[in-house]
Amino acid sequence: MIFINHFKSAKAAQDYFTQHLSPGDYFSKDAAEMKGQWHGRGAEMLRLSGEVDKDDFFALCQNRNPETGEQLTPRNKTDRRVLTDFTFDVPKDVSLELEMGGHDGKGDARILDAFRQSVRETMAEIEADVKTRVRKGLKNEDRETGNMIWAEHIHRTTRPVDGLPDPQLHCHATVFNATFDESEKRWKAIQLGDIVRDKGYYQAAFHSRLAYRLKELGYGIEKDGNSFRLAGIDRATVDKFSRRTAVIEAEAKRLGIESAEAKGKLGRRTREKKSEQRAGMSEVRSEWNGRLTPEERLAIQTAGSGWAEGDAAITPSQAKDYALEHSFQNASAVSEKRLKAEALTYAVGSILPEDVADIAQHPEVIAEVKDGQLMTTTKTVLRDEISMLQFAKDGQRKQQPLLKELDKDTLAGLSEEQRKAALHILTSRDTVTGIVGKAGTGKTTMMRATRDALESQPGRHIYAFAPSAQASRGVQRKEGFKDADTLEMLLRNEKMQEKTKGQILWVDEAGLISSKDMRRLMDLAKKNGNRVILTGDYTQHSSVEAGDAFRLLEKEAGVKLARLTEVRRQTTPGYKKAVEDISKGSPKAAQKGFDALDKAGWIIEADGEERRALLVSDYLQAAQEGKSALIIAPTHAEGRKLTEELRAVLKERGALGHEKEFIVRRSTNWSEAQKGDVRNYEPGMVIEFHKAVAGIRKRVNGRRTTAGGFGQGEAVVVTGRDGEGVTVMRQDGTAGVLPMDKAQRFVAYRTSEIALAKGDRLRITKNGEAKVEGQTKGTRINNGDIFTVEGFTKEGDIRLDKAKVLPKEWAHMSLGYVDTSYASQSKTVDRVFIGLGKISMAATNLQEWYVDVTRGREMAKIYVEDKKEVRDAITRGGQRLSAVELTHTKLRDSWRKRFHQSFERNRVGRFLKQRAEVIADYWRGREGVAYA
Repeated sequence: MIFINHFKSAKAAQDYFTQHLSPGDYFSKDAAEMKGQWHGRGAEMLRLSGEVDKDDFFALCQNRNPETGEQLTPRNKTDRRVLTDFTFDVPKDVSLELEMGGHDGKGDARILDAFRQSVRETMAEIEADVKTRVRKGLKNEDRETGNMIWAEHIHRTTRPVDGLPDPQLHCHATVFNATFDESEKRWKAIQLGDIVRDKGYYQAAFHSRLAYRLKELGYGIEKDGNSFRLAGIDRATVDKFSRRTAVIEAEAKRLGIESAEAKGKLGRRTREKKSEQRAGMSEVRSEWNGRLTPEERLAIQTAGSGWAEGDAAITPSQAKDYALEHSFQNASAVSEKRLKAEALTYAVGSILPEDVADIAQHPEVIAEVKDGQLMTTTKTVLRDEISMLQFAKDGQRKQQPLLKELDKDTLAGLSEEQRKAALHILTSRDTVTGIVGKAGTGKTTMMRATRDALESQPGRHIYAFAPSAQASRGVQRKEGFKDADTLEMLLRNEKMQEKTKGQILWVDEAGLISSKDMRRLMDLAKKNGNRVILTGDYTQHSSVEAGDAFRLLEKEAGVKLARLTEVRRQTTPGYKKAVEDISKGSPKAAQKGFDALDKAGWIIEADGEERRALLVSDYLQAAQEGKSALIIAPTHAEGRKLTEELRAVLKERGALGHEKEFIVRRSTNWSEAQKGDVRNYEPGMVIEFHKAVAGIRKRVNGRRTTAGGFGQGEAVVVTGRDGEGVTVMRQDGTAGVLPMDKAQRFVAYRTSEIALAKGDRLRITKNGEAKVEGQTKGTRINNGDIFTVEGFTKEGDIRLDKAKVLPKEWAHMSLGYVDTSYASQSKTVDRVFIGLGKISMAATNLQEWYVDVTRGREMAKIYVEDKKEVRDAITRGGQRLSAVELTHTKLRDSWRKRFHQSFERNRVGRFLKQRAEVIADYWRGREGVAYA
């Protein structure tokens, strides 16, 4: 792993050196101490080399040249960033091998060299990418400098726990805030923003280098999430030497912290104080060995003997193909560094960074520089986008108006803005048209009136769809579109396609449609002669999969969209004004809305448990007052903490009955590429087939039969991995092998337990069917439906409100007290309560803020740990770069080039013609004959 931490004062940086980096701070009193070493081209320029001297380090902390004492960079503010610490950490089993590996159990010293070289090569790559800001000559850009000053401090143990450390090899690479700008001939502040942004790549590069070297030393390498582990050493052995991790994890769980960066900061706050009474190395080793069984000790000593083979070798070509397949499922354009990171992580131990350096030259890849960063897309992604855009473009002004005559009372009851939007659709001559409706502007009311007008014509019917079951079978059907269904149902159900042939397809929440699905919709409309109406708001959340299709149809294909902007949902004047500001979609407007809500007293700042307690108290108060209410948390981690707090209060009040435990399934949300990697599967995972996989046809006792297939809806349990692949167990007890080449036909789940009690709110997480008390026929339940638990049957099934009974085997459910921002997008309540703690900052942006705050009619209260941090976070844009947007510069430049070439040819042609005429006139005058 690589952790990055900034120090913003000279004192903090100096204390860090004294208390954390100085030799012997971690290790035993008689251990060989490794002193810091200077590195980097910047250090060479300052004549810093060899061992790190405290005075030199402190001089740089104070922004002084260690040799001359002169101020180094122009700015010398007290709160300036002084240094950045890049901490390189190795897997725990690698540390065990360093200290207790080898045939004699005294350690494998070769590992230290492999680690040190891997760190230095990665830091050299980082150094080559560093920049500085350029402001001279009215410029506002960054310029590469390729030099930095950094100090290497290697430690071999953790901080002590109960007075004794654990093995943990890591390096603190401290980078000072100075780089030499060759163009301006002076030292300036270093710009590390791009380095921090691309941390995932540098981490993958470090892992690949270290794993490759360890493999060369004879160690078996196995991929382990985004890192790797050594083959042959059990996790239970590793856990015995992870006491610091256990301390940090326990505190993180108490505080609701899940991000690696936040845990890194937590680790610094929870470490034991430095003790002058440090143990001797022999005492430390004796204690370490005392934790091991003979079998564990033997496994560590023989791990580097080559007997544990680890993962099969992966070629650079295979790694690149995987990176492309995985990266572009949920994004139309990704950075070159992200592509390389995915390839290196997939093939860790088999390849090095230089093996994938040419990934942007892959035949399928299109690469362009965007805002100083090399971005990539693929020809397939671009074709999908162009295909849907071309259909919409070709269909403009090719149709008759949807309604030729309009009764004066047809659109009665609509506002002037709503009426204009309805008329836009009714009079449209385009195959594809639609409306952008801001949150709470009365879009649904306008849709109903427009539908009624269209269906007044004989033989015409409007078929309504939405991307999710909650928005279609839930909201749309509730609002009068009785046969509304999901877009996916339309796209894959041939009977529905036949039924809707030649009719109008109206798709709501169009901002959530991916480019791939929009292309499928346009292909269907072309084949079946459909007109398409799209409504939604692309400034709210976009699709999980790649592409912001709705936005592109307007911006790139010129589809004419009407707009609804008049906010009608909010009834409180101040709240309405804040929403009007936020809905404008700019960072400044978002902050203006934030300030208005803060002035109203609706932005509550409090820490951890107090913050959650305040939110829960206000939510329950709203319920007591008979108000509909909604809790929103941007992340599942935040949602779980709020759910725990709320259920604890409900238990105290006696609102929840006796609890029963149930097994639930959580989707891994793996891409097709991830599902095709056998190393990702763990025993106990559940695989569900949403499409059948045919078995192998063969003869048994003279009869033809089919064996080895999986039926639609079948669920199997992963039992392990062997030479054939992923082994599974069917419900009838027979074994099978997962068809990895049919990954698009199944979903992988992890299982866990939840406690349910009478009175709990339950959310359904997959479409299915429930029983109905007193009836033999079941009833449909949809992903996102919320029910109240009314008790349990004698058989252990779950009794829900509305007379529904959920079988105890139904595992697709969760507690339904808190919505994610995505799940809340189509909902409206009286009061909304939003939890925005530090664990949610990474998920907070302009789109998320807009969706969350606009769910309420009367009130939106936001509970934060740091107002300033949230106010800054909501300015981040959430819209993604598309393939056509990435390639526009290239296409435009190419068009201009062709234009100018043509112009030049024509100009030269005219010049030659004129010259020929002049010459001809000359010779006519001299000889009286024409000259051609």
